[in-house]
Amino acid sequence: MNNHHTPINDLQDAKLVPFDKIHLDPNNPRIAPESPPGYLDDKALFADDLQHTLEERVRAVYDVANLEDSILAHGWVPIDSIIVWEHSHRPGHYIVVEGNTRTVALRTLRGSRLERERKKLDKLKKTPSRFEEELRVQQDLVDRLEKIVSQTDQLRVFPVAAKSVEELQAILPRLLGVRHISHAREWKPYATNLYILSLYERLFRARHGSKVALRLEDDLVNEVASMVSLSGTKARRNIQAASAFTHFKRDYEDRLPEGEALSDEDHYFFELILQNAYPKEQFNVNKDSLRLPKESEEVLFQWAFSKPRSGKEEDNENVFYKAESVRLWNQMATYDGKCGTNFAKQLDVNSPDEARPIGVIEAEFLQHKTQRTPIDALTSLLKALQDLKVDTLLSQQEHLTPILDRIAHQVARYQKMMKAVAD
Repeated sequence: MNNHHTPINDLQDAKLVPFDKIHLDPNNPRIAPESPPGYLDDKALFADDLQHTLEERVRAVYDVANLEDSILAHGWVPIDSIIVWEHSHRPGHYIVVEGNTRTVALRTLRGSRLERERKKLDKLKKTPSRFEEELRVQQDLVDRLEKIVSQTDQLRVFPVAAKSVEELQAILPRLLGVRHISHAREWKPYATNLYILSLYERLFRARHGSKVALRLEDDLVNEVASMVSLSGTKARRNIQAASAFTHFKRDYEDRLPEGEALSDEDHYFFELILQNAYPKEQFNVNKDSLRLPKESEEVLFQWAFSKPRSGKEEDNENVFYKAESVRLWNQMATYDGKCGTNFAKQLDVNSPDEARPIGVIEAEFLQHKTQRTPIDALTSLLKALQDLKVDTLLSQQEHLTPILDRIAHQVARYQKMMKAVAD
């Protein structure tokens, strides 16, 4: 598989299709409803009420308003390809498999936004002498919107070269895997992992039907890993994280403090639990787990989500004040093993009520570490950085970049100080 470009035989040549024949994809794991209709049932797939729901989901997940402003300012510039599939049971109707956000932005600009701005223009025209400048600006705005409509009445798209649902499902992992998994172009970790989970579940259901409880089977995990160019271990962990967080959201979101909700970023807690040996062991997660045991979910909720999290990080009174606390817990356990200390065990999953905030333990932990020589501390840091995996850096770059920036800044300060003394 080519890891840099979409395989050319997966796509047909670009073609122009009527904009009103393009539909959002309810099987996209980022915006899918609780029970995606699949691609076989064309009536469910193209239902108007479902399309409206999907628009709302896209707006909740992506920054559509900013994209609308950009299109309005610069006109429609189709730099990123919109990829579609012409439904085999309904010729002339297209499902957007790549480009749902751009489709929603265009729908809004062509529809409700244009209608609203035209009404405002008509109102200004009734008293033109009083609002001459406003009238000129509003006329320009309407003209630009109408030009966008004209530019997109026929939309240039790239159809997937699939004549059946089976062919589409064989091609999609290559298309979406190259764009969003191998290179993390747009999807964030939870979206990526949801997609990988959906691929696994499709293979599992094809083998076992709908009545068998989902479980991990090595050959199917490896098949999915091959589809999206990941190692079997990485694919398994991604499937587990998406499944565990989805279960947790379903069971615990209604217990959050008033006004709070679980965000996609909270999925990072589950990734870190699966990536770090000590938390994984403490929460009793094994290689076949698709969710945390119920008692472990309860502990995680109590430690990370039971108290308000809005506002500044330092005001968060939860035991885990951020997802990185899980990694810190693991680092403490490693340090305890080497130095005979007892930092990590102050968070005991069997006595969750007695746990101290990890921020308090961290201060004591760091103080103890500073008693070591600078050479010991820097050697340990260098080894930890060298041990980081490339796929971890890429998938967690949003979280790791500010940490690495702070490390680089601190190193630069030390170097400057040492140079000044030497001079």
